[in-house]
Amino acid sequence: MKESMGSRLFFKLLPVQIMIVAMGSINSIVDGVIAGRFIDATTVGVIGLFGAVNFVLSAIGSVLLGGSSVLSGRYMGSGDLDKTRGIFSLNITITTIIGMVVMLIGFAIPKVVADICGANAQLRDTLALYIVGFSFGIVPQLLAQQLSAFLQLERQSKRNYIGVAAMIISNITLDIVLVVIFNMGILGLALSTAICNWIYFLVLVTYYIFGNAQLKYNRKNILWSDTGELIKIGFPGALLVFCLALRDLALNRIVLNYAGQDGLSAKSSLGMVGGLFIALCLGTGAVVRMLASVNVGEEDKDAIKELIKIASTKALLLSVLITVIVLAISGFVVGLFFPDKTSNVYKLAYQYFVVYDLSIPLIIVVQIQTNYLQAMKQNICVNIFSIIDGFVSVVLPSVILAPIIGIFGVWLATPIGIVISAVVYPIYAIIFWRRVPQNIDEWLLFKKDFGVSDDDRIVFNVENASDVSSTAQKAQEFCTEKGFDKKTAMYSALCLEEMTRNVVEHGFTHDKQKHYLDARIVKKSDEIVLRIKDDCASFDPVSMADQISPEDKTKNIGLRMVMKLATSASYQNLLGLNVMTITIKQ
Repeated sequence: MKESMGSRLFFKLLPVQIMIVAMGSINSIVDGVIAGRFIDATTVGVIGLFGAVNFVLSAIGSVLLGGSSVLSGRYMGSGDLDKTRGIFSLNITITTIIGMVVMLIGFAIPKVVADICGANAQLRDTLALYIVGFSFGIVPQLLAQQLSAFLQLERQSKRNYIGVAAMIISNITLDIVLVVIFNMGILGLALSTAICNWIYFLVLVTYYIFGNAQLKYNRKNILWSDTGELIKIGFPGALLVFCLALRDLALNRIVLNYAGQDGLSAKSSLGMVGGLFIALCLGTGAVVRMLASVNVGEEDKDAIKELIKIASTKALLLSVLITVIVLAISGFVVGLFFPDKTSNVYKLAYQYFVVYDLSIPLIIVVQIQTNYLQAMKQNICVNIFSIIDGFVSVVLPSVILAPIIGIFGVWLATPIGIVISAVVYPIYAIIFWRRVPQNIDEWLLFKKDFGVSDDDRIVFNVENASDVSSTAQKAQEFCTEKGFDKKTAMYSALCLEEMTRNVVEHGFTHDKQKHYLDARIVKKSDEIVLRIKDDCASFDPVSMADQISPEDKTKNIGLRMVMKLATSASYQNLLGLNVMTITIKQ
């Protein structure tokens, strides 16, 4: 499959999202291994019980991150940088306030929180101690989750990589120092995680303090009016996490009933490492939501179709590869937590790992579906999706199967549940249209007033200088066919030719990398809209035109011509892409 600019952008954003998901799992694996080998196997179960708190924190982060990502994407897609900055300031303010409140709850009533997590009398005090230590790092944990997404909009993926690496290295080091050397037990594990959250946050936030960030925090610029919309958009993601928390609590009780402490430890071990197994799935979902939100803001049906195609083919094939790898290493991974391969807990954990692994390809399908629906503002469906996928689809099979085949019924409920979740989207599409969708546009829920019709737009991929002239000629023919006069058609072709030639001659040759240039021409009533995207080094022709001295009539003649012929022109850097929009009225 030939790589396109959309494919390149997708896989440029994907590694960061995978690392963000994998980071938490890697830290959990380290904590689990240290707990299982240097404290006791019961501690692994205690950390597993704390998963309910992590689900709550994830729910909070999902509301803020989901709503902010979609709104930021829409505003960036429509070219409104001021509102994008307002969403950034709103996000950081709300995140800080909520983080402080949750932190104080953890400090003040840790035993109450432990009871809510399902701890029995023997585990209550131990879990409460872990909660106190962990609470110290809640504020930076929530803030770092938000900043990591905004940094991608700033083209600062390397800082995310550095932050993730710093967090993982510091977590391993601190676990060894606090638990193995100083023998601080479960409190040492909690403090290690909290300190690592601070380290990760500080690596990220320094860009907004000392760097040249586009998204500046300004309390006067907080877009309070969008708070309700942000929560409304982000709520489905939070509802899913909330349902997952309830599912975790329900399954913990079922597992304890049918497999005891060994079953809980086996389940908890997968909870620690499972995020690593499905990091590709969750990362793909996050990228789909981010890019689809921008494309929805632009009402670009072609880009949305390409995005879904990339996710449903290339990313899905990668998930199959991950499934094979996980199947091969499951025994080794389980052995990290439970060294005695003859023990009951090892056998239960290995069994669960293998069954769970078979669900991975369908998990990525569900992630693509839910995140796309969220970007398309299909909130009712996403809420239904969250309840089914997060709770009903797994708990119901567990309740039915556990009395019949024991703990294996609980393990088997995961692949059964993901199959149930995967059919929600097609059922919703049929309900949405009140019939079976007839084409890809209908399956993607495009209403008639979304974007422009296929006949009123044309897209070109420009790869070299020879493409520039042919593209300009085809553009002029397109404008003429759509009823525009000769002057408008010629102006459109000239502007397109000049701007694409500039990219090919200067952007393509700036470095040794392969670059991409897409030119889109759209007919809108009495005007032609040219949108030119490239992935070359940042270059703002609009600002440059403003800075050119009027006395120097020989400099940048082509750029001067474009600005003179265009009715309006705007530039923005969108997720690392140069986006030039030119409007020419008849």
